[in-house]
Amino acid sequence: MTSLDATIECAVQGTAPHSVARMRALASVRWILATNDGQFVRVDNLANVELVSSASQATVYDGRDNEEVKVRFFESLLRVSLTVVLLG
Repeated sequence: MTSLDATIECAVQGTAPHSVARMRALASVRWILATNDGQFVRVDNLANVELVSSASQATVYDGRDNEEVKVRFFESLLRVSLTVVLLG
């Protein structure tokens, strides 16, 4: 189990599936994608994808997003290895 999985599991404990409470709990788990050399994935309003040097510029995802699909898609598109970084 990844740290993202564990964080999601903690966030949704005690909420009913498909409930507003579950969706809010999942939305509270925030994460971004990073390369091994300290760059971050940013997607702009026109769906252009780029690597940026600041985590504050990265596109933020949440627990409702499928991190495995996002990682595979952006790794294929950018041709770099990516990891999920949880935000505090």
